[in-house]
Amino acid sequence: MTDLQDAIETSEELVPELIATHYLTGIDDVVEHIRAASQLGLGVRVRSYLEQDEDGQTMAERWELELLTSSPVLTEDAGEEPAA
Repeated sequence: MTDLQDAIETSEELVPELIATHYLTGIDDVVEHIRAASQLGLGVRVRSYLEQDEDGQTMAERWELELLTSSPVLTEDAGEEPAA
């Protein structure tokens, strides 16, 4: 095996595959999904966003939860400052 093949296999292992995406309306649902994923040894990626309610005058917080084959790894080039 060459170094190039080893690097390709290693980088593929670091990228978890998406299993499903769930759109949730309550934080209790988000916590429940995270706990279930943890028990199954799966990873999650959670994003929050605001969505206009049906009345058109108020905003409601919503969550997008991506279920992954393993936990995602945040790299330094992803916008995070390294810890000192």
